[in-house]
Amino acid sequence: MNQTKPMPKLAAALAFLASLLLIVSLLFTALQLVMHDETWFAARYEAYGTAGEIGIPTKDITAALMQLIDYMEGDVASIDLTVMENGIPVSMYNERETLHMIDVRELYQAWRSVRDFGVPAAALLLLGACALLPKGARLRTLSKGYLRASVFFGAIVAALGIWVAVDFNSFWINFHYLFFDNDLWILSYRTDRMIRICPQQLFYDIVVKFGLIFLAAFGALLAAAIVGSRNRKHGAR
Repeated sequence: MNQTKPMPKLAAALAFLASLLLIVSLLFTALQLVMHDETWFAARYEAYGTAGEIGIPTKDITAALMQLIDYMEGDVASIDLTVMENGIPVSMYNERETLHMIDVRELYQAWRSVRDFGVPAAALLLLGACALLPKGARLRTLSKGYLRASVFFGAIVAALGIWVAVDFNSFWINFHYLFFDNDLWILSYRTDRMIRICPQQLFYDIVVKFGLIFLAAFGALLAAAIVGSRNRKHGAR
């Protein structure tokens, strides 16, 4: 019986696509791990001295942030909650913030869907790549696919990093123009408490923490791919 003819180019393309899906999935998972660390957020707010600055207790600030995260995850129906501000109970979020979070949740859910469907899709693509290759060539081809995807992903990150370093304001504005079709994201420190509990330092710390988590997983797979790409075995001809 004739065996299926190897198709290395198609297999390499499938391995590349699968690896990209895996990398994006790792990125979202790392972010999700950070976003659900309530204790860490409370510690950051204490370090910033946010409670003294805005007049809301740390436990209420943390609860307000976690309400936003739970809303993005779809675990609660709204972001409404009451907090103590300078000793007076107030509604934490206003109408503009509430409407903006509807858009944010849609974006977050879309990214989560990419992860949720991306992992099984990557697995199917890898199986497809393996089916197109002789047994001895599979590890090397899949490993090279991950290395190529890593270079492609790294190039995108580097380009964005340069943009951020050169003109963060331009990057930030265009990011919102790309993903939002309204101006609800333009909030004011004076009128919107969401801005007060999300200082720039918090975003920086989130990026650093989830970046380190991502790099640990990404780096482990990269090291494995480097080793696998050096495999010189050949399958039956």
